[in-house]
Amino acid sequence: MAVGKEELLYKELRELRSILERIEALLEERLIGIEEPLSDEVEAIREYEDDKKRGKVELIDLEDVLRELK
Repeated sequence: MAVGKEELLYKELRELRSILERIEALLEERLIGIEEPLSDEVEAIREYEDDKKRGKVELIDLEDVLRELK
C-alpha cells in the first residue's frame, strides 16, 4: 500500500475513533439520568414540593447569608 493511502486510512480511523468516543460520552450522559431515585430522595422531593406549594419555602439572597456569617 502506498504511503499516501496508509496516511489517509490512519486519518479516517482517527476520525472514526473520535466520533465513537463522542457517541459513547452521549450514551453515558443519557444512562446516568435513567437511574431511579432512592425512596428517601423521593420523600425529600415530595416534602420540598409540598412546602413550596404551601409557601413555606423562601428564597434567600446568597449575599445576605454571607454577610450574616461574617
